[in-house]
Amino acid sequence: MSPNGDKKVHSTVTVVIPVYNGERFIRRAVDSILKQTYAVTQIIVVDDGSKDATCSIVESEYGDRVILLRQQNGGPAKARNAGLRIAIGEYIAFLDADDWWEPEKIARQLQVLREHPNAVGNYTGLRVMTDEGEHLTDLKPVDHTTLWPTLRWCNPGVPPSSVLLRRSFLDQLGSGFNERQLGSEDWNLWFRLITKGPFCVCPEPLTDYRSSAGGLSGNAHHMYNDFMKMLDDTLLVDMKGLKRSLWRRRIISYQAFKACLTARAAGDKKTEREYMKKSVLEWPSPFWAPERFRFFAVTLMRT
Repeated sequence: MSPNGDKKVHSTVTVVIPVYNGERFIRRAVDSILKQTYAVTQIIVVDDGSKDATCSIVESEYGDRVILLRQQNGGPAKARNAGLRIAIGEYIAFLDADDWWEPEKIARQLQVLREHPNAVGNYTGLRVMTDEGEHLTDLKPVDHTTLWPTLRWCNPGVPPSSVLLRRSFLDQLGSGFNERQLGSEDWNLWFRLITKGPFCVCPEPLTDYRSSAGGLSGNAHHMYNDFMKMLDDTLLVDMKGLKRSLWRRRIISYQAFKACLTARAAGDKKTEREYMKKSVLEWPSPFWAPERFRFFAVTLMRT
């Protein structure tokens, strides 16, 4: 009998943790895996060129309970892919080093995946936390029935730490995360996976997601440029002619709007106006993503 009481054969689960200078957080992440009510089979920590004590903590405190891989700094996509290459689990979970899990996460996700045998993977709701572990709020997961076609034009908010995937669907893709990307690599993978089958969802907030204003995700130019790396060869790969041209403009318009939001959050009014203009020029109709124009009206009133 499996640790969650299921009489079926125990499913194997591999967890991959990419980490860079994560000495402040790595214990909390690994401990949350070891405390799962459903015991995982394999924990892989991929150190992405850390210059702090991350590696020594993993080696000295976890021993053979954790596989530690080291690589030169190449970003989270490259680190996750390194873990995937040696993963043995039928199911693959990702956990960013500064996030952690509630004890029932894996057990609950496996239960829901068994109820949805055609699903490529499952994601959970989020508990948004501070660095110190203070609970700020809960975020409901996006409705899995709207993921397609929403993934065509935006990342609807499914962080890697919340996801458990069936390895068989990853194998069908023939590749994991796009290593050219440093910010939208998860969106890229979710989009490619959903062409193979649907996702299912656990509504419970089982993933503790650290809220941080810093990092690349808070840089409007970086996130917009990173999105552009996947526009033509991933998001539009199945389209041709006029349809492709129109969708290209719509997607660029929406991502310029998202960059505008990022710039406002960072207090960068010049960049905010730059992306606001780009969004309108690419797709001026108020009937496409009308929230853009409500936001732009507020921006104009502030300037």
